[in-house]
Amino acid sequence: MTIKVLLLEDHASFREALEVVMTTQPDLDVVAQVERAADAADAAVDSGADVAIIDLDLPGGSGVDAIGALREASPQIACIVLTGLRDDVELGRAIEAGAAAVLHKTVDMRQLLEVVRRVADGATVLPVEITTIALRAIARERDQGWYARVLADNLTGRELQVLEQLADGARNHDIAADLGISPDTVQTHVRNLMSKMHVGSRLEAVIKAMRYGLVPPPT
Repeated sequence: MTIKVLLLEDHASFREALEVVMTTQPDLDVVAQVERAADAADAAVDSGADVAIIDLDLPGGSGVDAIGALREASPQIACIVLTGLRDDVELGRAIEAGAAAVLHKTVDMRQLLEVVRRVADGATVLPVEITTIALRAIARERDQGWYARVLADNLTGRELQVLEQLADGARNHDIAADLGISPDTVQTHVRNLMSKMHVGSRLEAVIKAMRYGLVPPPT
């Protein structure tokens, strides 16, 4: 049986190299090639692909989104992530979206061909260590997002304004002039936001705010 392969890769030279290698295999046939995540689902349906090899870093969309769209459009398709990214969170998202295998672009070509055949046969090729690290990373990101929302909800709009100006290095009288309030009121806001954020200094408040995305980095 011939395995029909779809390539979702925006780097033409790499995509063409994959095609050349696969054409040497009697049981593999590259039936579609696309560069954009948005085009992947239609290409899969039109070509009847059995396996999709997907880069995560794509123009105009995410490879993770493409995995979800592909599996919705063609439930039988097996998705292999082949990426240069080493972002554990993004790999975790790909696994959650339904990737049957996750490989780095430095993988040996013989191993890639073996994985294509295995996932086409219904196997999942996700090493426990890689999967555990990736899923823990995405769990940490979600926890961080939840805590950031809690922090933001606890601060008033004025306290957030003061915090943003602290992040830019503004002093009390500068903040007071900009917001049209007194320096004493600014100091009160600073004390209150530090208490709510459970920090002991302005610097600590700014660092924590940046870590959780409450304020942008200083300009």
